[in-house]
Amino acid sequence: MFGKLGDMAEMMKQAQKMQDSLKKIKNDLKYARYEAESNGVKVIIDGEMEIKELKITTQMDNRKMEDTVKHVINKALKQSKDDAANRLKSATGGISIPGLT
Repeated sequence: MFGKLGDMAEMMKQAQKMQDSLKKIKNDLKYARYEAESNGVKVIIDGEMEIKELKITTQMDNRKMEDTVKHVINKALKQSKDDAANRLKSATGGISIPGLT
């Protein structure tokens, strides 16, 4: 008679545990840093995909500079996205949750 209620309680407990894990991951990502560098251009972003630092220590023509800046920013963003996806995957046990993964 109480078998289904016990299953429901266990599911609720697991859902709460997953929610707590997701909150911790979100908080950890605030402080994570991802760095990319190429041709004298360096960028550091955080896990919320905000640029924290951009350094340019080289001279080059505008077109090459624009391409290099885009390249390092995209590289750092990919690192951030990949890390967030891996952290979420471990927290959800590989379950794809729309809007999270």
